[in-house]
Amino acid sequence: MQPTTPTNDPFVAIPATPRELNAVQHHKPLITRFRVVAAVLAICGVACVTVGAILFAQHQAKPDTKSIVTNIQQASALKVTFTALRSTMQLNGKSQATVYIVPRVSDLEEDAGSALTFDAIMTQPGNDVTETYVLLNNRAYWSMSALDGTPIRSGCMAPSQVPPIKLLQSSLEGSHAVSVVDEHGAPTTVGCDQGQLLELKFAGETFVVCKSSANRITHVLGDDLTFTVEYIYDPNRVPDIVAPSTDRQCPFIRAALPKAPPSKVSGRAPRTLSLGRSSCSCNGLRRPCLFVHGVGTSSNGPTVDSLAEYWGSIQDNAPCCSSTKFVQMETVKRGWADAEIQDDFCRFALQYGTNNNGTTVGDLILVTHSMGNLVAGGALATRRCSFSEGVSWISLSAPMQGSKTANLLEQKCSSGGWGDAVIKGILNLVGKCPAERAFLQLKHQTTVDLTLHDQYAAAQRARINHPAKKLLCGVSSVGLITKGSALKFVSSLSNHDTENDGVVDFWSCGVGVSGFGDSTRNTHYKASLNHLDTSFRNGDGWWGDSRKPVKWFECAL
Repeated sequence: MQPTTPTNDPFVAIPATPRELNAVQHHKPLITRFRVVAAVLAICGVACVTVGAILFAQHQAKPDTKSIVTNIQQASALKVTFTALRSTMQLNGKSQATVYIVPRVSDLEEDAGSALTFDAIMTQPGNDVTETYVLLNNRAYWSMSALDGTPIRSGCMAPSQVPPIKLLQSSLEGSHAVSVVDEHGAPTTVGCDQGQLLELKFAGETFVVCKSSANRITHVLGDDLTFTVEYIYDPNRVPDIVAPSTDRQCPFIRAALPKAPPSKVSGRAPRTLSLGRSSCSCNGLRRPCLFVHGVGTSSNGPTVDSLAEYWGSIQDNAPCCSSTKFVQMETVKRGWADAEIQDDFCRFALQYGTNNNGTTVGDLILVTHSMGNLVAGGALATRRCSFSEGVSWISLSAPMQGSKTANLLEQKCSSGGWGDAVIKGILNLVGKCPAERAFLQLKHQTTVDLTLHDQYAAAQRARINHPAKKLLCGVSSVGLITKGSALKFVSSLSNHDTENDGVVDFWSCGVGVSGFGDSTRNTHYKASLNHLDTSFRNGDGWWGDSRKPVKWFECAL
């Protein structure tokens, strides 16, 4: 029998994962400047939606609504103080930050008819440097300066690194008034006396907005994020918004409020709005949790209670874990199909699982990332150990059919090495030459010999047949805008057949499983994350319900 070729079945086989990050610095990961500026732009986006939604909803009920926008236009700026309700969304260790949003009239022809356009600035002082994030004339910048104001460096943001402004249109069209806000099944006080509450959605998340009787936005409450709004009329209180010096022109990012006909906002009666939880408690049985990493660890090490360089602080967001153990297995010279590494896996699973029966693991929450999924599936397929129904398998970015990135590594090494200067900074993610055994065993299933092909198929069946499983598959090589976003270059070189997380194709990750959704409430999570994000090390995103892996895991069990 020859290896099969891909079919049109969306869950049939394809790519996987080269090198995870053996050379990551050993410190608790911090959210980078890219995520901070993305948060700034997300706040601008939500504010933009809020203004427009209130305008259009009010237009339906009252002809005289110009004061809503007039109040904003007459203000020198809106001072927006936002608070993250989840620790995984902190910006440089802080849960609160302030953005100054300056409304202006767009001078672009394509924005004709738009109510408002925004510039914005946020300054984030630190112990050693001050970081500043600017949205100015539809271009986004970041800069870093010494505490005395001396510039250190600066740069641009690309359109792919900011919230999708195109989502504002549907947010406006779906907005409507609400009378009661329900939180966790009970009415909650929003503090909007004599004002109006409005529901709007942005990137899959729900917000409730308070508009005061004076036609001013006062505060906004979401599942994971809240912010208050102050109207500033003294221009001396507004920081200057100046673009930093860069060696190139930054790309265009449209930040105008889109047009939406008032008829799109229905005249339906106000209704109750239900907000979701910003955090979850355990609804099921608390069990030991075992975390199994992927390719790229150069030596065996002790099992530890935390492993921040790979897994972030996931142990702090694991309410169903009675304990957390993180294995450290050599995964460079040993491939996933090797008997030795599968034996090691079974030994760990039986050591930390409870209520075992012989070689059958009893109660355990198993979390496998990348190649770790194949190790586990291979161990089950070869019957080195087995799982009872008391094992919940959380499968993250699984290369169940191999990876075309592994094929790319082999090709590069055969032709004299990577060579590409742009790739040199991410070699620790994709493997170095000469290619080691673990990487070569991750070549795509359709390109390997019959023996390895059948081992892939057996590992896939093992995961498919296990009843208690939840899958997370990333479909964005850019992901949460961290330095791992260099995976976008890996993705472009790998020629994946479908959307992917940089190194693992969605078909490979989800083979044999259906029912994916892009919400943290879905059992199987199709998320806008890259391969590193899915190991939880980069926390949760600031905008979009499809960008919160930690929240998904926390609420999964």
